[in-house]
Amino acid sequence: MGPFVRLDRTAHRREDNRGWLEVLYESDAMVLKRSFSKQGVFRGLHVQRAPSPQTKVIRVVEGRIVDVIVDLDDPARELKTTTLTPQDGWVRIDAQYAHGFYALEDTLFEYVCDGGYDEASELAFSIADRLPGLLAVETVILSDKDRAAPPLPAAGAE
Repeated sequence: MGPFVRLDRTAHRREDNRGWLEVLYESDAMVLKRSFSKQGVFRGLHVQRAPSPQTKVIRVVEGRIVDVIVDLDDPARELKTTTLTPQDGWVRIDAQYAHGFYALEDTLFEYVCDGGYDEASELAFSIADRLPGLLAVETVILSDKDRAAPPLPAAGAE
């Protein structure tokens, strides 16, 4: 075997009313994904906890989002937001943060996660009821999975 190892992985795309998600590459060490989200879509909040925490490196390729994170280890559970566009380049989201984003316009988004996807380690929390006030938006389009997620525990809750 030479120094160039061809991975020959085929991207897997899932489509629904929000847009699509492609898993471009996945191994035990990393995941590379690309998604397209229509304006008004919120994806999140998701986090993988021990034994499979994931740091994410994200970027907006086209469009504009409000990125939302919360540190689950912080008793205040304060939602932190920032607007990201292609000009912002790559942004790292450390593993202790539950992460999501709201598409302010049709958006192409890429992310690399260190470590593979581990469904048993994943937690999802709904903040859909808080998004209209937090982001001053009316439309919030969610997946069935995100709609069914439990609400983010209140500040100070365990």
